[in-house]
Amino acid sequence: MKRRTFVWAGAICIALSTVWTYLAISQPGQQDKIIAQMEKEGCALTESGVKVCQYDYTVNGSVVEAISFRPVGDGPFPGVLLIPGYERNAKNLVPLGIRLASVSIAAIAVSQPGFGKSQGPPDFVGPKTLAVLTAGYRKLQQERYVDPNRMGIYGYSRGGMAASLLAVELDDVKAAVFGAGIYDLQKFYDDSVLPGERENVKAETGMTKEAFRQRSSILRMENLKCPVLILHGEKDQNVPVSQALLLRDRLTRLHKDFEIKLFPGREHQIGPEAGELTVDFLQRKLKDKHSGDAPVKSNPQPSVVNPQPSQELSNSHHGKIENNVYLQ
Repeated sequence: MKRRTFVWAGAICIALSTVWTYLAISQPGQQDKIIAQMEKEGCALTESGVKVCQYDYTVNGSVVEAISFRPVGDGPFPGVLLIPGYERNAKNLVPLGIRLASVSIAAIAVSQPGFGKSQGPPDFVGPKTLAVLTAGYRKLQQERYVDPNRMGIYGYSRGGMAASLLAVELDDVKAAVFGAGIYDLQKFYDDSVLPGERENVKAETGMTKEAFRQRSSILRMENLKCPVLILHGEKDQNVPVSQALLLRDRLTRLHKDFEIKLFPGREHQIGPEAGELTVDFLQRKLKDKHSGDAPVKSNPQPSVVNPQPSQELSNSHHGKIENNVYLQ
């Protein structure tokens, strides 16, 4: 009984520490202070002990902007590549990187070419962008404090598109989160209601059939080897929710391991719930059950309801659904 009480007390302390870390970095100006210190000294140390450092590297002579997030301790820890979206950069993912590191998941955030301080023109998540992101993934994977067998990827918007493309190309990804991503570029182009998005596709892809094929992960989802979390706002005008529904249906037919959460009334920016679900998912999928670093549960598993055949996984896949959340 004493042992169980001790374990629960420890879990509660860790959970409270994680919440405190999130609240601390969410305060106005706190993120800016961390970034300013990092840019001045190369690294910044948060009050919880997370080390945030400049992590820039080069690919084919071009500089790539990156930031690393190292947890307290020697590890080895799971590692996660964080990919921001259009007109965003690695600095925008500092809060998420710190949250992951506070629960013993190492991470790096990488600005896509043409954004932030990453050199080179954008190519709408084409071959050059994927080469840059793959190099960052491998760089983190080789760090002595990272377990190379427990690697994950997170991306949002264009970053979600990139995460999906990497997940079907890299054989050793163990978990991936796709937030508001594009998975079928032709359908995205056809369905887009914002003129600027079509212009970006035209300018960055060349509009060839091969360019669209390269950038459509849904065509290669049979190669997916890891569990996936899909997040999308149902009122998203930047990337229509039809992208998430297409991917859901494709993964269902392929009997892949995935979870999906759709947010009624939400637009492209879902809100803090996206970060909470991301951290929870990556903890569940990447934490080594035999290493003593089991994930901290912030919420109990929801009860199971009877799914409708049209929107649920096949019985052989053992899928469950609760308020649009698939639980594998």
